[in-house]
Amino acid sequence: MDLFPQLGVDRALPAPLSDQLTERIRSAVLAGWIAPGEALPPTRRLAAAIGVSRSVVVAAYERLTGEGYLESRQGAGTRVTPELPLWRTNDPARAHCGAAADERAAAETELPVGSARTIDLRPGRPHAATVPPRSWTRALSAAAKHPWLPDASDSSGEVSLRKALADHARRARGIDCAADDVVVTTGTSEALLLLALALCEVHGRPPRIAVEDPGYREGIRVFERVGAEIVPLAVGVNGATGAGLRMLSAQGALDAVLLTPSHQFPLGGRISAAERLAILAWARETGALVIEDDYDSEFRHAGALLPAMGSLDRGVATITTLNKVLSPSIRCGAIVLGNGDSAERRNGNENGHPGVPTPDLDPDPAVPAVPAVPAVPAVPAVPAVPAVPAVPTASVVPAAPRASTELHTHLRAALHAVRADLGPAHPLVMQLALAEFLESGGFRREIARTRREYRHRREQLLEQLAGAGIPVQGADGGLHVVIPVGDHDATAAVAELERRGVLVDCVQHYRSGRLDDSASAPPDALIVGYGAEPATRLRAGIAEILAVLGALADEVAQPASGQKAPSAAAAQA
Repeated sequence: MDLFPQLGVDRALPAPLSDQLTERIRSAVLAGWIAPGEALPPTRRLAAAIGVSRSVVVAAYERLTGEGYLESRQGAGTRVTPELPLWRTNDPARAHCGAAADERAAAETELPVGSARTIDLRPGRPHAATVPPRSWTRALSAAAKHPWLPDASDSSGEVSLRKALADHARRARGIDCAADDVVVTTGTSEALLLLALALCEVHGRPPRIAVEDPGYREGIRVFERVGAEIVPLAVGVNGATGAGLRMLSAQGALDAVLLTPSHQFPLGGRISAAERLAILAWARETGALVIEDDYDSEFRHAGALLPAMGSLDRGVATITTLNKVLSPSIRCGAIVLGNGDSAERRNGNENGHPGVPTPDLDPDPAVPAVPAVPAVPAVPAVPAVPAVPAVPTASVVPAAPRASTELHTHLRAALHAVRADLGPAHPLVMQLALAEFLESGGFRREIARTRREYRHRREQLLEQLAGAGIPVQGADGGLHVVIPVGDHDATAAVAELERRGVLVDCVQHYRSGRLDDSASAPPDALIVGYGAEPATRLRAGIAEILAVLGALADEVAQPASGQKAPSAAAAQA
């Protein structure tokens, strides 16, 4: 394979060599010098040809893969993305493309709604690799050879999968748990259904559950289907507070509260360490169950990682899924009831670990290291929480009027019984494959890989918005950002962007409409996801968002003229 002479670097320039190489490969792809689907030289060969270390080439390839220009397959090398759209407006490489490429670029800027070129920037949509990782295909192949059995697998989940999920929850989120503390589900929605049905059995009536407002709409609908009474909990950018829950429960006892502490959906903040402890103290006093949706905990981009609430108190049911890291089509998640007096610990199994261990997050070497959990000063061990008397056994939560070991035991038994009634979440072959994928380290490697891809997209999005003077919120974690629109109508902006072929969402769509005090609700804002689309399409979508926001600002500055706002491509041209 021929090398590309235009990929050289200049050591006299101040820019880092990896940045120079990244830009030159990007320009070569956009100019058509390297065709879609064409293979790039192996990293060692290219490094030797241009006189740089292999790490320089690896860094450039990884960044361009994260941006969507390249794709890498194990055993097949790195090549240009076969169906790379040529979003080249105002790109320096456009001068080398000629009239035919200009016509193609202009045609691709038109984004008819419902077409394959519609840019989907809605929140909650992760990137799904077109080719699964080799470790997954090996695990699936090995599982397919397992003999068929005359009976269904354990309804709560194959023990090897539950053990692998427990190990992951212990290492990555600090939750003290064992295999029989885990119930396998297909994802968050089924987990909420199981917990709601278990609460019905424990209390002998439909439960009264507080939910974040704005918050997770699908979760509310699941609770309503089992007859639960929904109590809206007003939250700000940083999520719920202990004081807010105390005020709410003063109006009527709550059986549970659903929270997204790692990355509040949709506002994007996180609950601080102090507020987590305050919420747990409230839960122990009232006997309410804290349902922790550990949403987006794998993707923390700035600030210290906080431990899961389930690592601090046994009265928490933590919901986790593999779907965001792998693909929503995998449909695997779990409910983890941590710090319980599990059968494995009673039998002396060493899989139970006292205390809160340091999460092992398999950090991306290109990302600053995340401080270990014990170094977070505001997170003392649970027995040290003020006003909670110490107890001799570390795994037992102090008794409260409605919170007791007996109540927790009943919830655990009810949860397993509900799971047994509904049957296993997955076929045995899928569970065995997932267990092997987790145990072999394949899932941890996927977390590291997807972190790198999302980091590049996030940086591009923030740079593009900052260049236009647009502030954002909730960018420290997860796969979406919140763009305030002030007094403008965010729902109208969403509709206009859909007309232009760009799908986004807004905060208003996640409000329940049940809060009496709307003055405390956060202002409306756009919600823009950056997980699903490659960087080239993301850039084009953000350009359209900027055009719509600019048109809204013009309407405020002067009376509307009745003319439609120009598209981003026309504005840039």
